[in-house]
Amino acid sequence: MVSEVKTFHPADYGVFGAVLAISAGIGVFHALTGGRQRTTSEFLMANRDMRYLPVALSVLASFFSASTLLGTPAEIYQYGTQYWISVFGAVLAPITGALLFGPLFFRLKLVSVFEYLELRFRSRTVRLFGALIFLIRATLGMGIVLYGPSTALNAVTQFPVWGIILMLGGVCTFYTTLGGMKAVIWTDVFQTIVMLAGMLAVFIQGCIKVGGLSRMWELADMGGRIEFLNFDIDPHVRSTFWSLIIGIYFVWLPPYTVDQQMVQRFSSTKSLKEAKIALLLNVPGMFILITLCSIAGLALYANYANCDPLLNNDIRNPNQLLPHFVMEIFGDLPGLPGLFVACLFSGGLSSVSSMLNSLSAVTWEDFLKPKFKNTSDQKATWYIKLLAVIFGLLGIGMAFIVERMGGTVLQGALTGGIMGFAFPMWIGIGQYVNKPLDFKLPTTIEGCNITNMTMSISTTTAQLPSQTLTPMTTGLNKLYGLSYLWFSAIGILLSVVLGLLYKQKVMEENLAKEGNGKAVVIHNEYNDTRDTINLYERTQQMVEPTDKQHTAETTTDSQQKDRTDNV
Repeated sequence: MVSEVKTFHPADYGVFGAVLAISAGIGVFHALTGGRQRTTSEFLMANRDMRYLPVALSVLASFFSASTLLGTPAEIYQYGTQYWISVFGAVLAPITGALLFGPLFFRLKLVSVFEYLELRFRSRTVRLFGALIFLIRATLGMGIVLYGPSTALNAVTQFPVWGIILMLGGVCTFYTTLGGMKAVIWTDVFQTIVMLAGMLAVFIQGCIKVGGLSRMWELADMGGRIEFLNFDIDPHVRSTFWSLIIGIYFVWLPPYTVDQQMVQRFSSTKSLKEAKIALLLNVPGMFILITLCSIAGLALYANYANCDPLLNNDIRNPNQLLPHFVMEIFGDLPGLPGLFVACLFSGGLSSVSSMLNSLSAVTWEDFLKPKFKNTSDQKATWYIKLLAVIFGLLGIGMAFIVERMGGTVLQGALTGGIMGFAFPMWIGIGQYVNKPLDFKLPTTIEGCNITNMTMSISTTTAQLPSQTLTPMTTGLNKLYGLSYLWFSAIGILLSVVLGLLYKQKVMEENLAKEGNGKAVVIHNEYNDTRDTINLYERTQQMVEPTDKQHTAETTTDSQQKDRTDNV
């Protein structure tokens, strides 16, 4: 059955345009109200007076990009429901951030998370190295986030890819530069609602088309898509219980604990209590979004059980499955395709705007502020806004570079130090080039030429993959064959282990050069978190009395009480 090419109805353009206009309008609103984004505190930290609910939704939207909205249903379609188990590993990350990492950063009142590295290790080099890695990772990330939905939407709406990239990047840069952190947070709230509405509409209409929820489940089960508990300990198997709990926990751990975007939002709340609630609310938020994307993937498979659009060459890659499906099921319902496109764009807008604000904050705080010590706060705010524009243009340019390179190669893990960065990247590139294992479940095109077909599973055109290593998988291919879910864990653990070994080496050198007393004092002082906070307080009192006084004036009573009690 050859799919009829369907295009946007004027109502779709209206819905899509309204979402973009509202996002831009929020930026204009915050540029004209309140303090009008004239201070660095307001532009970067929203004056530290945000409530927990908008911050919770903002954090959620920032880390669930269009890639997640497209990729999760495609994962379920190709590999089955096993991936849904990852939700139980993912929700552990915001809990860790709320209870362990977040309170430390909140009390320190940092703008750049990398300032902690200088406080912790008394090394500006370490701080700048961490900041530089973040700048590289976030700039690459913007390119991928801008390019991902652009190529998918181009296939089903006939929008040119370059036009989609420019539109998405332009709107993000516009409202982020005008409205600062408040605009970023409140547009994220709006865009989260749009994302939920779009994915819910896809699931409901997909179920209706296939004959109901029970029929959808039946077809998915007949096609071998229903599997939840695979306890295989082989790390090369794509998705197992262990990789989806442990591996996914490490995937989400950096974003919810030490990522600049999270720390800025966590520290923008009125009090530590509100900050903790904001992150803990991401537990049900993540559960809902991942579950919604997963069941949308089941609806996707149930509708294409007899006619895989990938095998039938209706689309070019798995990321186009969902947009293609949407244009088929919503083609006769004007406005709903526009809602879905707006849903994808919302995922991209929220991620890119967060990156822009964080990139500006890190560049100013870590690299430029020490060079412009006598610059007024109002002038500094203008510099930061200019940085947002520059990074917006860099993100758009990076998206065009990703388009030329194909995109997938760049999706390696940029985590930790040099080895933590390079090793997972090496494995990821090796896996992309060699493709040693394939765990895709079978699909068919036998029903593609049948009109008004009844939904039943026929003989497939692909064979079920082996879930264990074959004798041919040896040498480097055995390393490249590791499940991608372990890459982040490898990078993080490698960074921590190498860091501890280096620290031990330095401590031994200190003992040899200066004697036990001084080295032990240094060791104890910098190993204890509360001592780090005390060190920061003493430094502020002795070196920056003016800034300290300003902080005291702008900090609420509840914040001051939290800080005093914890120190």
